[in-house]
Amino acid sequence: MVELGEREFGWYEGVARWLPTVRGVADLSREIGLDEAKIPKLIDSLENAGLLYRIEESKKSMTGLEFHARFSSVLNSWLSEAFSHPFWERMMGGKGSARLFTGWLIELYHYTKNANRHMPLSAACAHEKPIKQLRAKHYAEEWNHYHYFMKSLKALGYKEVDIADSVPLPMTLALSNFMRQAAREDTLAYSICSAVLEGTTTDRSTYNPYYEKSGELYGIPREAIQPIYAHLDLDVKYQHSDLFRDILEHVAEIPAARVSTVLDYGHQLVEHIWMWTDNIEQFYQRETNPMPRRPFDTRLD
Repeated sequence: MVELGEREFGWYEGVARWLPTVRGVADLSREIGLDEAKIPKLIDSLENAGLLYRIEESKKSMTGLEFHARFSSVLNSWLSEAFSHPFWERMMGGKGSARLFTGWLIELYHYTKNANRHMPLSAACAHEKPIKQLRAKHYAEEWNHYHYFMKSLKALGYKEVDIADSVPLPMTLALSNFMRQAAREDTLAYSICSAVLEGTTTDRSTYNPYYEKSGELYGIPREAIQPIYAHLDLDVKYQHSDLFRDILEHVAEIPAARVSTVLDYGHQLVEHIWMWTDNIEQFYQRETNPMPRRPFDTRLD
């Protein structure tokens, strides 16, 4: 993390806007209000801080394990961004509701069930046999995990048929479709998205507080929380958080352009998680919205 003062951040923003253009240094000087003679020193300082880099000095490729090290260095900041939506503070601060907790659980059920729409694609579109096998193994271990969320919802009083026949929110489907797109585009793009999602399952301490606090604040019965723990513990047992590294061990070289594409997919997944959370909050906080969402009915709709 790099902390900048208000003035320095303004300079940085000005430089970032100026770099892709063909305008001269004099234009930049006037725009940010800094003496033209000091511009080179400013750019050197931003480069030394890691906020800028020189294309001619950047690596043209890297090994799979080098890429994994780069990804690991940003994963925690990505997860912080993904889960920075006010929903989480609201729920942990006692301003949420059992309805919001349940709505989030319903959408988790739908997303996990929709793994059957994108995980097979990730294996089918993999070209290297070792990576194809790893992707297929992951699918074999995950395909039916939606039943854990069904158990939780049944413990909350919902009928299995009503949950199974319900309709996911638009952003839940969009998240699934984004994963399908990643699977078709590049196996590593799909795998980095999967790695971000698995990034919260490495340690129980990362997810226990939310469930425990929700149970305490909103009267969520233990029977509804236990299946979620069982699912997360299974991910830890299967070491799914290590899968991305296992895949990258089979990648001898990744060109810079592919590195950029894969990282873009990973960060877009972060943005999708934030928007997904927002959609869940906006829909389920309205008491008049059906829960779960029923399928379209020509008689009623």
